Amino acid sequence: MDQTPQPPKPTSAVPAAPAAPAEPVSTPTIIASMLRAHPKTSDLIFSPGRAPQVETGGQLIQLKIAGVGVLGSEDTARIAADLIGRNAHALEKLKLEGSCDISYSLPKLSRFRVNIFTQRGSCAIVMRVIASNVPDFGSLHLPSQLTEAAELRPGIVLVTGPTGSGKSSTLAALVNKINEERACHIITIEDPIEFLHSH
Repeated sequence: MDQTPQPPKPTSAVPAAPAAPAEPVSTPTIIASMLRAHPKTSDLIFSPGRAPQVETGGQLIQLKIAGVGVLGSEDTARIAADLIGRNAHALEKLKLEGSCDISYSLPKLSRFRVNIFTQRGSCAIVMRVIASNVPDFGSLHLPSQLTEAAELRPGIVLVTGPTGSGKSSTLAALVNKINEERACHIITIEDPIEFLHSH
């Protein structure tokens, strides 16, 4: 039997095709994950150089979401584009003025008041969580004297206060009271629309 070593057979090594880049996690999936992470979240924040953050109890918390790490400027730009969608007015305002306000909703989950702004040449986003139910005077523990504002005919009522003090909720409760007690047309001027009132 011949024990002469045989030369190795030539192989045609074909380089493996580079792996396709993973699809980014969809914006609705990210938002839903952020809401589930902390039940008392008041704001969602997207900023380049940081992971998605939530504000709860006055504290900012960076979240670990599967498939989402530290955000780059391209990530926040993509999320902003998803939120704006086909809203040409908001897109134009963002380009000309550097910021825009819109509303955004995830059906059966939540509505948001969204501020998109540019800083250092990239987009950042703050999304304020809007309660699903229209608040009333009882749930807000408002003083009973304030109900008189819903009964005024002529004049003007000013509701003022710092961010997060309850201006939008108070106004929604006033509109809701008028809506429940009087047969009349109610016109609101809002940018963006926050609470949705039924007929």
